Amino acid sequence: MRLLAVLALLALPAGAHLGSPDIFLEGKAGGYPVFVTIRPPTVIPGVAGVEIRTSSTKVNGIRVTPAPLVGNGAKYAPKPEPLARSKDDPQYFTGSLWLMATGSWQVKVYVDGSDGTGELSIPVPALATQTKNMDPKMGIVLAALMLLLVGGLISIVGAGAGEGQVEPGLDAGPREGRRSVIAMASVAVLVGAMLLGGNSWWKSEASDYSGNVYKPLAMDAQVDASTGKLRLEIKESGWARRRLTDDFVPDHNHLMHLYMIRMPEMDRAWHLHPEQEAGSTFVQQLPDLAAGRYQLFGDVVHRDGLPETMVANFDLSYSITGRPLGGDDAFGPEPGKYRVTWIQDAPLEAHKATPLRFKLVDGDGLAARGMELYMGMLGHAAIIKKDSTVFAHIHPDGSVPMAALAIAEKGDPHTVHQMPGEGELPSEVVFPYGFPSAGAYKIVAQLKAGGEVYTGIFDADVH
Repeated sequence: MRLLAVLALLALPAGAHLGSPDIFLEGKAGGYPVFVTIRPPTVIPGVAGVEIRTSSTKVNGIRVTPAPLVGNGAKYAPKPEPLARSKDDPQYFTGSLWLMATGSWQVKVYVDGSDGTGELSIPVPALATQTKNMDPKMGIVLAALMLLLVGGLISIVGAGAGEGQVEPGLDAGPREGRRSVIAMASVAVLVGAMLLGGNSWWKSEASDYSGNVYKPLAMDAQVDASTGKLRLEIKESGWARRRLTDDFVPDHNHLMHLYMIRMPEMDRAWHLHPEQEAGSTFVQQLPDLAAGRYQLFGDVVHRDGLPETMVANFDLSYSITGRPLGGDDAFGPEPGKYRVTWIQDAPLEAHKATPLRFKLVDGDGLAARGMELYMGMLGHAAIIKKDSTVFAHIHPDGSVPMAALAIAEKGDPHTVHQMPGEGELPSEVVFPYGFPSAGAYKIVAQLKAGGEVYTGIFDADVH
């Protein structure tokens, strides 16, 4: 059962996040604030949906164009196409664009307004996550038309070989009748062979394309009871497009962000950062752990900007004695000076961008003091569906990995990307996200104050 559960996870549509393909980014194109939602296609080539909202009244129009994230193609993007402005809301723009090849892409956004033109690039992983079947009704219609054409062809050939050979005004005789039957039978056999050949070709093409359906990297997890170390071995998954397993770039100064969730309760969460030991092997010194089952979600970003989420799990039949967490590693929830609270403004709906608001408060409900950036951001959050089919690691900027965004902005994945930290930081943080499906979720939110990272875990019912 455990193996089947892991295989089921690996078969899910993934990419930047497990089962959560839509991209959300809040940023600025020049001086124009924008909130961008991109809904990548599930097949490649395919059409991505683009929605952009701006709070500026100075915007006259918005144009978008796709381009590869790295390489020469990134320098020569196609001519940008304008988005349609909503008649009901002049600050809301929508449109679509084609992503023609698998890989790491970007959507270049050009905002035109009274203050000139501002530009913003949003990384987009273009990955085929499924094969699409023909609509049954369309299949019935096409099958009927095919039978009509085949029947018409056979009738025409039969008429030409029989009655067509008789002089005008004369009736066809037995010889012409036999000739007609032989001709129709021959054509039927020929057309049948062509249909069988075409069907075989179609199945072969479909099989070849199914090999292009994205499979995330595999991750094997082993715990050494004597040392309390977690060893992660990253392996290829058999996807048609070969990837390196050791070409990762730092995201918030770490090559991997690993969320470890205690199952099935999902009441404890660890945000860890394993170190690369050699090649595709990562090692993490674990803290004290009780016996039980633990689910792992590992986020990495390749050198070309393509992000991936890998999954694994392990079972402990015994407790292990580890070491206290240090650095950016964090665990929770646990008692402390402050606690994370969730301010839910409205019911949660699937496929709808929603601001998730969290606040750090003391025992009296007063706002925490001494707020700090946690790995360059006002906070970090993870969205996990209780059946483990959805995982997303998000920030107040949105769902885009900062390493990929640095490539899009500067062409350098090692650029340190962090939010402004001048002055006193707010104790309330907003994470933009859109739940990909209805169901029961857990939200893990982490904020930092006074040198401590505080973790809150919340139940979320999405309709």
